[in-house]
Amino acid sequence: MTQATLLAVAQQAPPGSAVYDVGAHIGLYAALIDALYGHRLSVHAFEPTPDTARICEDIRRHNCLDFELITSAVSDAPGNAELHLSLKGESSNSLNAAHRKYTESVTVPVTTLDAFTQERSARPHLIKIDVETLEGQVLAGALETVRRHRLWIVLEILPGSDHVALGRALDVFTELGYGLHLIQPESPWPGRNRSDYLPHAGSQCRDWLLAPVPLTYDFHHAVRTWLRAILACDERTNLVVPGAASFPDAWNAPYTSSRPPRRRRFTDMLQPARQRATAGVLPAFAEAMIRRSMVTRMGRRPARPRAAGRR
Repeated sequence: MTQATLLAVAQQAPPGSAVYDVGAHIGLYAALIDALYGHRLSVHAFEPTPDTARICEDIRRHNCLDFELITSAVSDAPGNAELHLSLKGESSNSLNAAHRKYTESVTVPVTTLDAFTQERSARPHLIKIDVETLEGQVLAGALETVRRHRLWIVLEILPGSDHVALGRALDVFTELGYGLHLIQPESPWPGRNRSDYLPHAGSQCRDWLLAPVPLTYDFHHAVRTWLRAILACDERTNLVVPGAASFPDAWNAPYTSSRPPRRRRFTDMLQPARQRATAGVLPAFAEAMIRRSMVTRMGRRPARPRAAGRR
């Protein structure tokens, strides 16, 4: 549902707009949006974990994508901070020391979305936020950008999030006329606010949409269309790489028994999809292939050396 929602919102973005992927991990969402809409949108991926950022950069380079990788954390004030490397996996790394058990941390630069937007003179239309409990701080550092650009925001909210900071930010969004909607299979999505969202934060669905306008039938139809495209893909149309194998040079490159994968530009494979998107038609099957292929091959956690003294 999250991928379908992001694509439905990105599809309606005016030319020249920007998309921010905050907590990009290996760049799945940034790569997906850039591949489909990079010809008219600028995409910026924020990932502070050094090893994960290197994989994100490899994916961008090998697939000839144009999204920008910013190796910085995002919060409510610029500076430097300790990023705590979770024992559970690098997707749980956080500036919040209490989020997961950890044995090591790294110092990383921190920016705010207000500062970044001003520096780049960007016009953001969509922000995706997945920062492991500090969503409120990211929103607090983006309020001037939100007031000016009335953008859409997709964010993960966890039961252990800083709900005090998040609640303060949501109060501002309510004053600005935003609706808070849990992204879920059933539609339409009811609107929530600070007073009634919390009981739903621990549900199976963890991602929410902050919408600057009421959600329409056309919006829900676009989300469902993208979702059908994503679910239509299976292992028959995608190469599955074993867990110990290295990434292929390009996604959807077929293996043969006699030679390594044939290198193909990711953007070349998407050209028909781009043409249909330009014509206003959803590139359903192409998107399904892209989404599942990138999940099966990009969703491998990079290995990290054990902390000293651990067995």
